[in-house]
Amino acid sequence: MFPTTRLPLALFALASASVAQEIPPPASVAPKRTAPPKTVTVSMRDGLRFEPARLTANPGDEIIVNLENADSTHQTHNFVLLKPGKLKETVALAMELGEKGAAQGFIPTTSDVLAHSGLIDPDKQEVLKFKLPAEPGVYPYVCTFPGHGLVMYGALYSGVKPPPIAKDANIPPTAVQSMIAGNGRRPFVQRLFMPDAGPAAIAVALSGTQNFCWDSDQCRMRYAWKGVFIDASGYWKGNGNELASLSSVPWWSAPADTFPIRFESGDAPPPQVRFIGYRIEAGIPEFYYRAGNAEIFEKITAQENEEGLALHYRILKNDAPVIYKATEPERVRWSSSKGQFGNGTLTLTSAEAADFTLTLTSLNQDVQ
Repeated sequence: MFPTTRLPLALFALASASVAQEIPPPASVAPKRTAPPKTVTVSMRDGLRFEPARLTANPGDEIIVNLENADSTHQTHNFVLLKPGKLKETVALAMELGEKGAAQGFIPTTSDVLAHSGLIDPDKQEVLKFKLPAEPGVYPYVCTFPGHGLVMYGALYSGVKPPPIAKDANIPPTAVQSMIAGNGRRPFVQRLFMPDAGPAAIAVALSGTQNFCWDSDQCRMRYAWKGVFIDASGYWKGNGNELASLSSVPWWSAPADTFPIRFESGDAPPPQVRFIGYRIEAGIPEFYYRAGNAEIFEKITAQENEEGLALHYRILKNDAPVIYKATEPERVRWSSSKGQFGNGTLTLTSAEAADFTLTLTSLNQDVQ
């Protein structure tokens, strides 16, 4: 029989504690966190277009698309997500459905369709949920209602950087119009509804940073501002009645009266004006209109120092003195290549008015 060694109770407890410290407790398993779904809104708009025309996400993302049919022309649409490179092929298959297409919601039977909505009637909504494949790529989305898919499509960039929108071959050419008008190009001319102007406004982005709005109803420049050109997205995504928005406060605005030019004297009533049209040379418009019996050509360019504008006039078929009423002397400085200035009024002979240039310089260049 082997001898038994008894340890004191205190030493046994100490030994037990030492053993317990050497054996680590089982590691706790943290619950796996999943990213919340990416939620986007896609509208179907008049002109057979999606707004927006492109989306971005990551491979494997859960996507929730809030679809709304806001087409003011009351057409029915759907939303079909496709495998990369399968846009034209799927649109052709949808066209081939013929009479049985309506029963299928115009969705062709093909594994290239990854997700789709039903047919969405005007002023109706639908929520579509799907998970993107793990493979990066450009996933087209399209309306397969007969005839729509040729122009009504967009692109979901999954793990792929989109190109500049002006060079994006995966979206319709009209999609550029939902972005900043002109897409950064200068000079650039855009006819659309502008704030504080008549319905026949013409917005012009000049070389550099100067912009102006010209009103063809009143045949005069309404205001000028610096910086980014206009945001026309509200105009293009609506029914065409929305106003474009400016990037900054105008540094010059026209006065309340309708026309700056008088004939014979400054007290003469403003002449009746009639807009004829404009021609574009080197990207800049020259406006042509009649004021009374006179014919006027007006071309507005940016000053070389970017501090203001140069207004080049040719007033023809006129034998009377010409009076030009300048405005806002506390904010701008006017000067002229010909004629005499006095009390904010420029006076020219008919010969001088046949070819002269007004310069309009901002005295507050901090306005952006």
